[in-house]
Formats: sequence, structure tokens, C-alpha cells
Amino acid sequence: MFETNRPLQFFLLSCVAAVACSLVFGAQHSWILIGCCIVILIAGLPHGAFDIYIVANLFQNRAFVLAIAGYLSLIAGTVMLWWGSPDIFLLAFLSYSAFHFGDSDWPTASTIHKTAWGITIIALPCLLANQQVTFLFTLILNAEPPSLITSGFGYLAIPAALFCSLKTTTHQPNLTTPVLLIAYALVCIIGGALPAFTCYFAFLHGPHHLQRWRFKLPSSGNSGVYLLSFSVFAIILVLVVLTSQLSPNDPWVLSGSSLDSSAIRYTFVALAALTVPHMAFLYIAGKRG
Repeated sequence: MFETNRPLQFFLLSCVAAVACSLVFGAQHSWILIGCCIVILIAGLPHGAFDIYIVANLFQNRAFVLAIAGYLSLIAGTVMLWWGSPDIFLLAFLSYSAFHFGDSDWPTASTIHKTAWGITIIALPCLLANQQVTFLFTLILNAEPPSLITSGFGYLAIPAALFCSLKTTTHQPNLTTPVLLIAYALVCIIGGALPAFTCYFAFLHGPHHLQRWRFKLPSSGNSGVYLLSFSVFAIILVLVVLTSQLSPNDPWVLSGSSLDSSAIRYTFVALAALTVPHMAFLYIAGKRG
């Protein structure tokens, strides 16, 4: 995964900053939580918007139009699943996120190593910040999630993390993994699940993923990525503002602010909805080389 030390350095610096902010202001401070959502969107939307170039590279003419229609249909289907079957949505979201993180972060590793890494990223917050994870899931679903889901992933955290730390990749010993996971765990314990995931997603997974596909498609530009990212960000912002004003008595309010609750809810619903087609077309691209 790490051709240079740069991704590791950025991630560790973000972990230090997250821990410091949590100690100074408190892990539940409103601006920290909203800031995490903004950072996740800023990091996640561009590497998702880059899919337009991946799709264009895979399909041409009429096939491209059909592919985009399929992409949008997958987004709509994910949102409908969140609306109609929140428990199934949550389990599917965690499962395919674990698969995606493992497959994207360690593309040359064995399937079992990829799976262990992805599970560790999802499971460590469930183990070390279980109460906050449960409450965050409650905000996302607008209902209490089954405790079996968070507890089940929590039980997998230690064996998955140990396997990641001891297993070697096909190229070199996996020496950096224990450092990454220790830093990730410390942020979970001190700052909570949301700051920890923000550090991982924005400063480790996102940059590596985008850099990898830019290298594969060097002729792609930035204008389409920025335009799509800004458009989706604007839509989410409008939803957050409207729902926080229309539902001031939301029963699932974090720190007394419906704005916080709406920001977290729509950040992760958007992340889930965009991840499904993102993974589907990356799978097709991987099969085609």
C-alpha cells in the first residue's frame, strides 16, 4: 500500500490533531463533529466523483449513457433501502465498506488479508467506542440499531487486527500496519469513532485510492471531479439545513443540536449511497484490467 511514507505521515499527523482537539475541546464538541463530516465529504466526494472517468474509460457512446443510468439507479436503490429497511442497510453498509477498504487499501494482498484489514477498520470503533458508534448509527438510521451488529463487529476487532499485524503482503513484511492500527485505536479511545474514521478515510484511504486511479488513467482532468463533488456537497448541505430546521424536535439529537444530527445522518447516507456504485464499477474496471 505504501510506496512512500507520505500517506503514513499524513495519517499520523491527523491522528495527533484529532487527539489534541478532543482533549482540549471535548470529543463531543459540536464543531468537531460537524468538522469531521465536512472533512469526510471533502475527502470522499472527489475520489468518488473520479468514477466518471473510470466509467468513461470502460464504456463509450450509448453504453456510457446506460452505465451512468445504472450508476444513478444504484444510488437511488441504496437510499430506498436506508428508508425502508434500516437494519439491512446498516449491515450491508458495514459489510461492503469493510470489503471496499480492504480491497482498495491493499490491492496486491491476499483476499483473507484484505478482509481482515477492512473488518479491522470497521470493528475497532465498535470495540473501543461502542457507545458512540451505537449513537451514531442511531442518528444515521433514525432508529436504534440492533446491538448484535455493533457487538458482533466489536468481537471481530482483536483477531482481525492481530492477523493484519502479523500477516505479510506479497511484496514486503507488513511493518507499518501495527503503527497505523495503534494510532487508529488511540483516536477511537480518546476522540471517539467519528474522529478516528475521519482520520482514516480522509488522510489514508481517500488519498491513496485517488492517487492509484489517477495513475491508471493519467489523461483524466480535474474539472469534472470538482464539479460533481461541489454539486453533491451542495445537495447534502441543503438537506442538512432543511431537515435541521423542519425537525427541531428530532428524538435522535446529538449534543442538543439537530444540525449536528442532520449533518452526520446525511453525510453517511450519502457515503453509503455513493459507495455502492463506486464499488460496482471498480470491480468491473478491475476485471477488465
